[in-house]
Amino acid sequence: MAEHPLPDEGRFGCYLLAASSSYSDIARAIECEVFEKFFGNVPAEMAREYARYEASSLFFLVVERETQRPAGVLRVIEHSAAGLKTLNDIQGAPLHLPTSKVLARHGIDDLRRCWDVGTLAVVKEFRGKAHNHIVSTMLYGLLHVAVRKHAIDHLVAVLDSHAYMQLTQLLGVPFVPILGSEPFSYLGSENSRAAYAHMPHVTPAVEAFMSSLNDDMRRLLAPHVARVIYGEGLPTAVEVR
Repeated sequence: MAEHPLPDEGRFGCYLLAASSSYSDIARAIECEVFEKFFGNVPAEMAREYARYEASSLFFLVVERETQRPAGVLRVIEHSAAGLKTLNDIQGAPLHLPTSKVLARHGIDDLRRCWDVGTLAVVKEFRGKAHNHIVSTMLYGLLHVAVRKHAIDHLVAVLDSHAYMQLTQLLGVPFVPILGSEPFSYLGSENSRAAYAHMPHVTPAVEAFMSSLNDDMRRLLAPHVARVIYGEGLPTAVEVR
């Protein structure tokens, strides 16, 4: 943080780390810590799963300013010769979804405009209702800002059922199961979804969802939607390469 000062103010700041940055190992350490705790994925397994995608990965790393502690990380995998992890993985068992059919069904005509959400991990001290989900929604909001900045039209991911439910049922984000697929077991998560979102539809879909709710629910969800959809209160992501 001394070498790359954070602008703005507020409790949290954010770095956007290239895979080549030595600091990106901080993000990987958070991934390993959280995924081992929740899904039993030991560091060697994480390294093996993501090795071919390291060169095409970017990491949003949220840190707490005062304590200088990492709070959470989101990994984006860009298209490269290695492909996208989600599309590669769902070609195999148990889903057996050919990439050609995925692209045709969901209108993905240029994989350079498709990102894969590889991981999202929040440190225990900053997780859940006790912290009003601020770090996770901040990471989703930072992703949404970057998607617009880089003209990304498509997002794919394998989401644990809890994350899928939060995004689709609580926030109205229009993720849909890829090719209508069913939940499946994936890397220690017994109930995951292969999910797709058409990013230009996200904001109008969430706005329509919010307008369908009663006043109490709108007030409850408004701070989360403000961060995720409109980027309100988000720190400026400092790029480190």
